[in-house]
Amino acid sequence: MSGLDQLLRLQRWTLDEKRRQAGDLELLIERLVQDINKLDEQVEHEIAASRANVELQRALPGYRQMMKSRRERLDKSMLDLRAELEKLREQITEAFSELKKTEQTMKNRQQRQRLAERRKEQAANDEIGLHLHRRKG
Repeated sequence: MSGLDQLLRLQRWTLDEKRRQAGDLELLIERLVQDINKLDEQVEHEIAASRANVELQRALPGYRQMMKSRRERLDKSMLDLRAELEKLREQITEAFSELKKTEQTMKNRQQRQRLAERRKEQAANDEIGLHLHRRKG
């Protein structure tokens, strides 16, 4: 296995690994979005429940503050993950570009080898043709 073959394998593995990481981050972001939606639903449910109960109305401001800080933490986590996902997508683009460059380099090298082999074959055939022509003459 040549050095280019090994480089190509490594680049493919790296690209696949980065794509898996991006998929994992996307799933995590999706879960955070669901958690935020559940949190909002819980707050709305507690607000509705507090309308009928004076005790809950007294506890509601503290509950809402606690849920607000929790929501802010979830929002910050989601923003951080989205930034990380964006960086990862840039890395995926770079890795893909490098992979394509390596593939093109290998393709060019193979074409040059085939061309060199054809030239050798043609030179050998020309030599045979000259020998046959000389014998006839």
